[in-house]
Amino acid sequence: MHYGELLNTFDPIKDQFSTYIDTYLNYPTLTKIKNVDNHSIYMVKTYCLLSNFCRYIIALVPEDNNQVGTKMKLSNLSWVSLQTRTLEDRHDVDSHSYNPKMEGPLVAKITRKTIGENMSTYSCDSFPIEVHLLHKKKDVQSEYQPNGNLISAIETFQTIITFI
Repeated sequence: MHYGELLNTFDPIKDQFSTYIDTYLNYPTLTKIKNVDNHSIYMVKTYCLLSNFCRYIIALVPEDNNQVGTKMKLSNLSWVSLQTRTLEDRHDVDSHSYNPKMEGPLVAKITRKTIGENMSTYSCDSFPIEVHLLHKKKDVQSEYQPNGNLISAIETFQTIITFI
């Protein structure tokens, strides 16, 4: 405290979780697409066979000074929200591939805390995160199970992960 306050303090649990995510997603490089509400949005497209939709990995970081179009490795982004989303929007970003595997620390259990009109919210036993699964069906009670694992949630591509 004698020399001032640290701005970005090291959090080993968050850093380890971010490393697990980066490894699982096969070390993607994301492109900055815009700034919104004090956040910069970076994204990369993943391969999918859906004709009218695209799947994206999206990272929201505190707003930075990088130009739109800047490419950054996910491992270099201090994200506050990571999303895997299926969107109708078409963004001019690079494509990235990875092989989903049901193994490793991201098989961590998640448990539903709440069901809302637009999403179900889950807590995670192993990491300080909340997982939000966006609803696409009218029957929100049966769209997602009360318990699951983090990898299954990521692979729905209707997922928002935030640190608690």
